[in-house]
Amino acid sequence: MTGQTFKPVTAAEIVEKTKQYAKDGYRLIQIHCTKTPQEMFIIYTFEKIDLSCENLKMDVQVGDTVPSISGVFFGAVLYENEIHDLYGVNFSDLAVDFKGTFYETSVKQAFAQTGADNKE
Repeated sequence: MTGQTFKPVTAAEIVEKTKQYAKDGYRLIQIHCTKTPQEMFIIYTFEKIDLSCENLKMDVQVGDTVPSISGVFFGAVLYENEIHDLYGVNFSDLAVDFKGTFYETSVKQAFAQTGADNKE
């Protein structure tokens, strides 16, 4: 595998950037959300047949609304519903929206909280 890059992207840019990756022959590998005490971000990973990977990194906050890329890569539906349910990031124009019922957890949006949030 060749090296990877991480490029910053905004919510306003994500759909057009994703369309360009599809046009250039990339496939969607995964989307994940990560939260630290200082920041929260979504990483979109794309791979080309030559195994080159590129990543788009979007800074987000709990409650933000991000355009869904499921109209470009249908499989994004699963990742985006998961991120909504676990991190509290909303996605507009989802091809299939589970409306918060994709995961059943004892704590709603459990990963949106930090360890300090859970202490009583």
